[in-house]
Amino acid sequence: MIYDFYGKYQIKQKEDLENLTNGSEKYSDIKDIYSRILLLSTIFSVEGKWRDYRNRSQKINPQAAAKAGDRNFKVGLLELIKKEYKNYISKQYEIFNRLNLNPIPDIKNLPVGSSIIQFPMVLKRSYISKDDEPLYIIENPIRKEKIFKIPCISAMSWKGNLRWTMMKIHLENIINNPLLFAEKRFRHTLLFGTEKGLGDEMKGWSNYLNHICPKAQNLYLDKLKDKFYTKNIPPLKGMLSFYPTFWDKIDLEVINPHDRENKIGTNPIYYEVVPKESIGFFSILYFPNYWLEQSEKNHEIRIRNDLKMTIEGIKEMMLKYGFSAKKSNDYGLIKKNWDKGKSLLIIKGFTEKERFSNFTELENLLKEVNKGGSK
Repeated sequence: MIYDFYGKYQIKQKEDLENLTNGSEKYSDIKDIYSRILLLSTIFSVEGKWRDYRNRSQKINPQAAAKAGDRNFKVGLLELIKKEYKNYISKQYEIFNRLNLNPIPDIKNLPVGSSIIQFPMVLKRSYISKDDEPLYIIENPIRKEKIFKIPCISAMSWKGNLRWTMMKIHLENIINNPLLFAEKRFRHTLLFGTEKGLGDEMKGWSNYLNHICPKAQNLYLDKLKDKFYTKNIPPLKGMLSFYPTFWDKIDLEVINPHDRENKIGTNPIYYEVVPKESIGFFSILYFPNYWLEQSEKNHEIRIRNDLKMTIEGIKEMMLKYGFSAKKSNDYGLIKKNWDKGKSLLIIKGFTEKERFSNFTELENLLKEVNKGGSK
């Protein structure tokens, strides 16, 4: 079926690209804008070049035109994003929210200390990621939700970015203190779950941590074995659960490497991005299942420490390190302040529905909470 679709609507000539962009002629049958965007990839079968607006032959590269067109030939992905896809995403975003497909988790039946942290993010600069769409006109499409085609960040991506950030701020600066390194590595494992590569032939994440602080390796493994009363470390689910983020905007950016000698652009590289000023929500659930057997006092202390460590990591990820595929030059960072009324902090047994407009206020709320409510 998918091959029939691509075959029927394949771009074969210049007029097809214009009609596809405008949704006219045979492409008027296709009401879904994202389907028209996918059809742009059929242009790769076109050979040779097209005449330009002055009717000069061999002037327009079809593949380049399908990506961004030019000032005299407004076609392709860039034009579709500007004219239709931005509005399409806005409408899909509204439908998505009305259907409540990304609700706040209900923790009323969870144990004391279970927590929710949620706040709206306003991008300081563009966010870049990579989708796995097999047929696309550019090599760097933004990751999108599978049904609504809204730009998104998956829960797994949040987990990986936060774990990496917390490794940077909590572990890399204490490699000369094996005892403390092992303790914090152990706490990270309880928060995030089993490290990638942990096993008989350690590799990946585990191998890196063993390499930077080798004296802590056995201390860390002993802590896991003591905690779970076993010689063989079981697969662990972390106490943190992450939720996807959905963005309300999309755009197209270009990086154009220049020849060092003649200073002429050589091969433009296009990226779909979530542009700055876009808004999405960050949501995380903390479920202290590994501390349920503790005394009430120890239970409270460990919950506070876990939340303090987690909030430190979120703050550094959002304001310093970023969460974009490209982290340099402020990509994937957010603004320091947000709409307080749209934020939420709940710590069951400690406080209910607190609001905050920045990380300083969030950190202060954590310091102030007492069992049974906040000060």
